Amino acid sequence: MTALTVILGIIAFFVLIFSIRFTVYMTYDEEFKLDISWLFIKLHILPKKEKPEKEKKPKKEKEPKEENKEQQPEEEKPKEKKDNIIVSFYKNQGFSGVLQLLKDTVNAINGMFGTIFRHFVFRELKVYMTVGASDAAETAQLYGKTCAAVFPAMGLITSTCKVKEYDCAVRPNFMAAEKTAIFRVVLSFRPIFATTAVVVLAFKLLFKVVFKLLKNKPKEPVNKVSETQNANNIKEDKNI
Repeated sequence: MTALTVILGIIAFFVLIFSIRFTVYMTYDEEFKLDISWLFIKLHILPKKEKPEKEKKPKKEKEPKEENKEQQPEEEKPKEKKDNIIVSFYKNQGFSGVLQLLKDTVNAINGMFGTIFRHFVFRELKVYMTVGASDAAETAQLYGKTCAAVFPAMGLITSTCKVKEYDCAVRPNFMAAEKTAIFRVVLSFRPIFATTAVVVLAFKLLFKVVFKLLKNKPKEPVNKVSETQNANNIKEDKNI
């Protein structure tokens, strides 16, 4: 009884901890900033602070050894890992980076983890973009393409997630050939919903794999010896 009480207490503790909201602050105005807060803890994630480089002592160059190149097996190149949405944007940034971030967000909502986004709460979701080109006609075309990419993506986010404070604007700039993008996002969610959704998704995938294995199970080969014996028995019955 004591062991059961301890186990239930541990489970209740983790359920309580994972039920506390986790808040993410993201801002972009020529520089991307990412902060995370939970309870009384606040962490600055991006941009990373550059550490001062230590002076490296010059190493003595070793004489290269002659080796037979034919005997050396070619080294396999490691597979490149795909970056997540935030890391990918941090590497690209800029106007095109914001458009790609919206596109990746739409793909994530329409993908396997779309159920997790329903538990996200946007306290702030503000996006402001300005487009300009060399002439008025090109600016108008660019403005139309940008609106076609931005507003459907923002509409999907607002219809899938809970949004408290929202603003989005795309403006044409006929005076200068420049493109700018600014956004501010304050996002909060409870980790318990994410873990629950991942567990449910894992069980669904497991059942699908098991079902496919059972469906594609090879049939057992027919025993030829038993077939010949059955044929002989039928002949003997006819003779009798």
